[in-house]
Formats: sequence, C-alpha cells, structure tokens
Amino acid sequence: MSLELLRDCLPQGRHVSAFLMLGDPDPVRSLQLAQAAVTAGSTMLELGLPFDDPSADGPAIQAASLRARQGGTSTALALELLAQIRATCPATPLNLLVYGNLVHARGYARFCDDVVAAGASSLLVPDIPHEEAGALRAACAQARLGFVPLVGPRTEAARLRALDATSTAFLYLAALQGVTGADSPATSRTALVRAVTREVTHPVCVGFGLNEPAHVRDAFAAGAAIAVIGSHLARAIAHGCEQPDGPVPAFIAALRPLVAARASASFPMSFPSAENPSCS
Repeated sequence: MSLELLRDCLPQGRHVSAFLMLGDPDPVRSLQLAQAAVTAGSTMLELGLPFDDPSADGPAIQAASLRARQGGTSTALALELLAQIRATCPATPLNLLVYGNLVHARGYARFCDDVVAAGASSLLVPDIPHEEAGALRAACAQARLGFVPLVGPRTEAARLRALDATSTAFLYLAALQGVTGADSPATSRTALVRAVTREVTHPVCVGFGLNEPAHVRDAFAAGAAIAVIGSHLARAIAHGCEQPDGPVPAFIAALRPLVAARASASFPMSFPSAENPSCS
C-alpha cells in the first residue's frame, strides 16, 4: 500500500521532503514535527532511525540522532512512531534512511516486513554497497518495500545505469562528496543533477546541502523529482529546543520558505505539480 502510494506520487515531481530523525528530540515532539512538516507542505517525509555511528551524516543530524537516543528512542520505539505518523498522515509517502547495522540486527526479511507493517514506502541503506545489497533488494521486493540506491558526484555513468536498474522507487543523489549539511557550489550541484537524470530512468531525489529556496528551485529545474531538506531543519529543531515555544515553530519557519520555492520552480518534464497530501 505505501509503496503504491509512493509510485503514484513520484511521476508528479517537485516534491519537497523534510528529513526527520524519529524520536528527535523526544517521541512526543517527534510526532508533532512530522505532522507539522506535512501541514506546512512537505509532500513526502524522509525518516531516519537513530544510530550511534553514522557514516553519511554531518554534525546537525548526528546531534539529532543523539537527542533521539537520549530521549529513549530505540529501533522498536522508532517503528512505533513510524506507525503513528502513517496513521496521522495517510497520504504522505514515508521514505526511510537506515544504517546497515540496524537492518542486520533484525535480519533483512524481518526488518523489511516490520517497516512495511509500520507504513514505510521505501528504504535507503547508505552503507551497504551495490555489490553486497542483493539479499537486501530481495527482502525489499518480498515485503513490497521500495529499494532506493545511493549515487554520488563520483558515480560513473555505467555504474549509474547499473544502480538505476536495481531501483524499485527512485535514486537518491548525494549532491556533494562528503557528509550531510556541508555546502556545495550551486553551479556544480545543478550540473550534477542534470548529468545524473540524463543517465537514469527512475526519478532522482537530491539531498545533502539543500538549505535555501534557490537550492530547491535549481534542483527541480535540473530535473530532480524530490528535494530533501535535512540538516537545515535539524539545526532549526536544535535551536527551537532552547526556546520557550519548543522546536515546532522554529521548524515550520525553516521549512516553509523551501516548500514555497517549489511553487515557483520550473520543471523540465511535463509532470503536473503534486497536490499537498492531507494530514489529519
């Protein structure tokens, strides 16, 4: 059901996807933030499971993971939160970013079955390389969970096509060589998105370093179907946790300008704009 929801949404393009660490800063406010993201116009959500030793995350998302862990969020509790988000935001695709050790700990088949039961649409595991991901791809297929390969600035054309052939959802393009939250030159990011979209058949999701409205507009103009906003929002949550009103107002204030940029972005394909999913 959730994979079909994602596949129905993808051809529409121009999706702004807020990244949230499940359980950050605590379980109650984590759910509030997810609901606020959808209400503010995020047409997809990318959700992380807290992990102590991430390989692709910069300081802001590392801090988000630490807050979640300190707030008591285990993998089991994160899946409960995922199910609650699915229940309250039934029309929103929920895409997971999870590190390999957490998947290994449950076993591929059980992990995929569990996250699908909780409402996940797709899975990206950034630290399991293509050559070692066959069993994970099979488990995703069996569970009806979208499999998302990770590509980067140095991925050669032949490998791009090989990774594209394994996707059952979209490709995630890390727009810079490094960790989340760093800046990359706008011109090089735009050229990279154009180069990748020319080589692949699946929609492209762009993340890493998007923190301004212009970044979102440029990503869509270059052919991206999804723009993920992560570290920018994690920093807003951290700042909001220090304020009397809590993290939700600061989070919404950080997200809204990037969502608004979607409406003014050009798109090189004849896909209609996606309507904002409802969140009851």
